[in-house]
Amino acid sequence: MYIDVANKNVSDFEGFVGTNHPTSPHVDIHTTGNVDTGSGFSNIKPTNKRTTLTQLIFTPEDGNLFNGFSFRGQLNDAAGGIVTLIVQDNQGHAAQTFTFTGLGGPNDFARQGILSLDGETIQSVTLISNFKEVKQIMWTFAPGQVPDGGATVMLLGTALGTLGMARRFFKS
Repeated sequence: MYIDVANKNVSDFEGFVGTNHPTSPHVDIHTTGNVDTGSGFSNIKPTNKRTTLTQLIFTPEDGNLFNGFSFRGQLNDAAGGIVTLIVQDNQGHAAQTFTFTGLGGPNDFARQGILSLDGETIQSVTLISNFKEVKQIMWTFAPGQVPDGGATVMLLGTALGTLGMARRFFKS
């Protein structure tokens, strides 16, 4: 997930999945406590050291696009090395809660995440802890949902152009 501009002192902003371009799938992000973000590969941290980042809510614009979510980050020592991840699927089931333990603080922790293999897609994801920073957020497209970014149109154009040249060659 990419953030197209560096945000300062905000609690609501958006990210783009796949490329850092406004035509890519959007994810709305809401935080408790204001944050600053980097521009690019998803760096989110409290505006200042006195601000606490305890919750982030990610809501894709299309609840059918993604079946996986992962992230990296750093915790404040007060977090006890625990992150809670709550996933609401787009199929109307009860929210599922996952607890990641032993993550320590204040150093970076390894990538954590979830992936549905049974057809469920993500309506929203909530992260809860005492974060120093959340970064490198990634979404996994559900089977059949990967946007092609115009590749199909380009391939179709190339194929039609090749057919046109072949027709001319065989006519002469």
